[in-house]
Amino acid sequence: MLTKKDWEDALRVQDACNLIGVARSFSQIMVKIREEADARGEGTEWINHHPIAVMFASKIASLTHCEDVVAFGKAYEAVETAIKAFEDNEEVA
Repeated sequence: MLTKKDWEDALRVQDACNLIGVARSFSQIMVKIREEADARGEGTEWINHHPIAVMFASKIASLTHCEDVVAFGKAYEAVETAIKAFEDNEEVA
């Protein structure tokens, strides 16, 4: 179940700059949020909108600049290009 520290971490993560660390912590806290949802009889919608999940997701969005529509569009195109390169047996940049 969620602890006071889990809630505090949702605030602390807002000052983070290491995407790998944030993602790892997010993964661990999401397991606890899922356990709490199961105990309460809640589902995916509750999990996806849990305040801790929102705080971590927001930080990841901030660190990756995906809130910027132009940056997201460029990333989307880069992913599509990489997939095509794999399919064509070309080197992926």
